[in-house]
Amino acid sequence: MSNEKALKALQQIKTYCAATQLDELEYVISVLEKLQKDGITDPLNTDFSTLKK
Repeated sequence: MSNEKALKALQQIKTYCAATQLDELEYVISVLEKLQKDGITDPLNTDFSTLKK
């Protein structure tokens, strides 16, 4: 699964999400968008210890 597909699914889930969980869902969406922007397409299999800070 790609970040793009996951982001699309999360945006759809946001429609049905309880109001008490919107901040957490927005955080996850922001993290995935940042990873996508930084070129990390497979975060589950990425060795983040080798990335520059």
